[in-house]
Amino acid sequence: METLILSTSEEDIEKAAEILRRGGLVAFPTETVYGLGANALDPDAVKRVYLAKGRPSDNPMIVHIGEKDGLRELTDLMTRDMELLMDAVWPGPMTMVVPAKDIVPRVTTGGLDTVAVRMPSDETARQLIIQSGVPVAAPSANLSGHPSPTTYRHCIDDLMGRVDAIICGKDCQVGIESTVIDMTGGDDCPPVILRPGIVTAERISRILGKEVFLDPSLLKKPEMDPATGNPVTGQDFRPKSPGMKYKHYAPQAEMTIFRGPREAVLRAIGRRRDELEAQGRKVAVITYSDSEQEVAAREFFARLRQCDKDGTDVILASALKEEGVGFSVMNRMFKSAGYNIEDVTEEKKMLIAIASDHGGFGLKESIKAYFGEKHPEIEMKDLGTFNEESVDYPLYGKLCGETVASGAADLGIVCCGTGIGISIAANKVKGVRCALVTSVEMAHLAKEHNNANVLALGGRTTEPEAAFSMIEEWLTTEFAGGRHKRRTDLLDDM
Repeated sequence: METLILSTSEEDIEKAAEILRRGGLVAFPTETVYGLGANALDPDAVKRVYLAKGRPSDNPMIVHIGEKDGLRELTDLMTRDMELLMDAVWPGPMTMVVPAKDIVPRVTTGGLDTVAVRMPSDETARQLIIQSGVPVAAPSANLSGHPSPTTYRHCIDDLMGRVDAIICGKDCQVGIESTVIDMTGGDDCPPVILRPGIVTAERISRILGKEVFLDPSLLKKPEMDPATGNPVTGQDFRPKSPGMKYKHYAPQAEMTIFRGPREAVLRAIGRRRDELEAQGRKVAVITYSDSEQEVAAREFFARLRQCDKDGTDVILASALKEEGVGFSVMNRMFKSAGYNIEDVTEEKKMLIAIASDHGGFGLKESIKAYFGEKHPEIEMKDLGTFNEESVDYPLYGKLCGETVASGAADLGIVCCGTGIGISIAANKVKGVRCALVTSVEMAHLAKEHNNANVLALGGRTTEPEAAFSMIEEWLTTEFAGGRHKRRTDLLDDM
């Protein structure tokens, strides 16, 4: 099939409208995503949409109208709640599910007796619908399962040669599909959101002055069929809204979503990226802050498609807070990843207690500065002394030892003139294994053999750079265990 590439000129919109009138298919821009339109009242035209997209026939379509009065052609229901929403949101990214008139073919509704209707705010879309003279059934203009299209280039990538025309309009400003609301209960029943979008539940509640409910399926992770990648819903389940039954928005790459405190998530993503890239895999990272919810909505699908173009093997993404627009973005993100989610907990910082007498004061201050620059992930707890006035080293050796033994610090470092006296003081505390070290090799063995939890250094005998090297070796060496564990247990019992 030859696909016409059209502009948004009046002449080209009329060409596209004529295609729709004669039963053809046209991809066109809306404010949410690009839609693939057909005459909603022509069963054969709608069947062609399913065929062009590879879309399951029980996945209902949204019918687009150019003017509010067009809703009365499709349903006999008109409630106060519907009128309030139409006045506040239409034209805009909100779809209402209502009882369908007999004029609406069941192929358009996915076999249901309800129809989903919306009035887009994009001017090109509305002019196309008005000039065609018919309501336009229009799911997203992509191959079924692929990320939704937010530029005409995406439509060309997926549908060239499959549809009659593609209108090359501007990029979509919303970027995710419309909010779908079940209004079939009338004014006596609360509206139910079947698919979240940029029009949030909070906004709908404010408009109607009543509580709005979310469909239960939006609040839990579905069981996934490993063979198809679709949610397990049962053979008799007939979705009222697109996106409730089948796999959606999937990139070609594997995708994992990391959820938890932002800084911990970013560190977890960085570690995973390094591991995968070391294996020779091509990795893309998608992260947004919670203040960028609408940016995420606008860009997310386009970034997934760019990953496909780039030949990305793995996508690592950070989750947004699931509130407001973030809830709607995460609905798409979870589906894109096939609900492959890793929860990240806040990482507890290692705490090292450090103490000295006057002879070790200078080295202690140098070690603190070193950790501040090289190890911001480690917290230092300075127990004193805080100047170079003469003090008794046993007081500070004992204080550091007690801090480590009680669990108030993970490890300890003590310094005096030679390191000898303060190490003896620390070792007087039960549960402390304080090692006096004068070389990197000794620092290594102190951890490997003795599992030293306090390190002693001589402020007058050890240069700061040498001390830093010893400390790094001590921190990064693993305890060997085995027979050494038996011996450290004996030490702890003394």
